[in-house]
Amino acid sequence: MNKKISEISQRAKFIFKVLVENYLTTGQPMGSKSISSKLNNELSSATIRNILNEINLHGLIQRNHFSAGSLPSDFGLQFYTQALLEPGQINKNEKQLIDSTNFSDLTQEYEKITSILNGLSNQTSLVINNEKVPKISKISFHTIDKKRVIFIVENEDGTTTNRLVEAPENIEHRDLNFISEFLNKFTNNQSPIQIEKNIKIFLQKAKNEINKTTKILLEQGIKINKNKSEKFFVRGLPSLVNSKIDTDLDTLNELLSEIETGKMASKMIRALKKSQGVQIFIGSNTNLFKNTNLSMIFSNYQTKNGLTGAIGVIGPKRIDYQRIVPIVNYMSEIISNKK
Repeated sequence: MNKKISEISQRAKFIFKVLVENYLTTGQPMGSKSISSKLNNELSSATIRNILNEINLHGLIQRNHFSAGSLPSDFGLQFYTQALLEPGQINKNEKQLIDSTNFSDLTQEYEKITSILNGLSNQTSLVINNEKVPKISKISFHTIDKKRVIFIVENEDGTTTNRLVEAPENIEHRDLNFISEFLNKFTNNQSPIQIEKNIKIFLQKAKNEINKTTKILLEQGIKINKNKSEKFFVRGLPSLVNSKIDTDLDTLNELLSEIETGKMASKMIRALKKSQGVQIFIGSNTNLFKNTNLSMIFSNYQTKNGLTGAIGVIGPKRIDYQRIVPIVNYMSEIISNKK
């Protein structure tokens, strides 16, 4: 947050907080008279107008041209959530519901997590599981017939992958010898990215000795997914459509498409990579989505066995931050304590 903004007067912060919380509750702008009345006329309308002008200089509010009132800008809402928001305590019933949920195997429980978040927040809920691709402990192969070879990839986490490759011509002993040479030297306990680099170097150095068949066997047989797997779980998408958010359907459809195709998962992982605790993304003040009338409340988690990801909710920018922030925070703490 800009240092100048954080140093605005305490009185200005107090007036701005009143304005924001009125907006979150009613959706209506406030003018100097309304604010003065809210404060039992402890400050005159003229004094409040001067304070609003100070706030306006920092881009925290936007003036309503059809009335004397002001609304918080998206930037102002972000400032409020970072500097002025006083999150409430998670209530007893909400805490009991989360505590009573048995996450015996976290990788099988993502739908349950989204169900709880959706029920408690009445908003769309999301879970992103950022799985790491394991290192490869061993690769072996067996000939099936003159043109087919099956490769067996064993990962350090105990999982295996089989890949059957059919060559365009008969496979000769020299082809198999080249493959054995490569596997013996360049594959054990390495990541898929490292192995892919090794294949390129190996083929380049031996390009005058390796024929087309050997090249196909190496490239296709050891073609491994080297990208991180980002599993994305979402519940309650209809609530976005039915929440009467002041937005056009095109931008909302674009957001729903990014959620359904998993593109939003990659964006969230990048945005949360270096953060700690609950993070709030609001409208036009973020590049996560084009819809200026939405907000996201998210928190990272990392389990004791190293599984990482994020959980959170997405809804209108007039969402109940005070209530939902502690829910998201507590849920992420519970998940992080799982093995």
